[in-house]
Amino acid sequence: MATPPEAAGATADPFRHVVRETVSDAIVDQLVRLIADGTLKPGDRLPSERDLCKRFGVGRTSVREALKPLIAMGMLEGRVGSGTFVASDQQYLQRALEWGLLLDPEGKEDLVETRHMLETNAAHWAARRAGADNLAAIAATVEGMRATLDDRERFQTYDADFHFEIARATQNQILYRLVNLIRRQVQAWIGGRLTLSPDRAGELARISLAQHEEILAALRARDADGARAAMDRHIRTASADLRALMGGAAGSSDNKGEGV
Repeated sequence: MATPPEAAGATADPFRHVVRETVSDAIVDQLVRLIADGTLKPGDRLPSERDLCKRFGVGRTSVREALKPLIAMGMLEGRVGSGTFVASDQQYLQRALEWGLLLDPEGKEDLVETRHMLETNAAHWAARRAGADNLAAIAATVEGMRATLDDRERFQTYDADFHFEIARATQNQILYRLVNLIRRQVQAWIGGRLTLSPDRAGELARISLAQHEEILAALRARDADGARAAMDRHIRTASADLRALMGGAAGSSDNKGEGV
């Protein structure tokens, strides 16, 4: 069994007193961050309920309300007579990354920067190397997006697949694997962009579709520079929307993610 965090000899207590109005949400935020950054590892036992109350500076009801959704999502496991543990299931990491993306501004900017580096170059090389079957697969995802504008879940699946098919079309297996490595985070980004603004979901979906059509047109024309520029515009738009919806700071031109 993994050593509990409180017994590991660490000098700094990672748990902080909660000062937000909705304390259970604040506790959820902290626990997700601790799991996402590796402070709490798979198999680690959380401190007892009483100890968590002291560390967070809240009542027992708030702690219990915070643990419930994390257990329901599979990030934590409640074991009768033993306590609450970080899930040992490997899927816990993907869940933590997805939630961490929506909660951690720095992680969000890292993803923006990584997407820009990988996907603008992927569009460039796909325009030069895509075969007929690759172009057909990319076009099929655009048609899927067009047919599911009012079905957010299916739309975002087609949206994500569009980007992975472009990476496949580069004929570069390492680039494709790198893009696929962040697949779940990209899907969380796409879903978050629509979920965080339900009143604008239809508008955002139509903007996204138009930008994907522009990228596809450049790929079909074998316009490598045009494809790179169209992908750059798309990621700029999506990044700006997500930052605005999540209240992210714009920052200076030297900051991560600026201009992507």
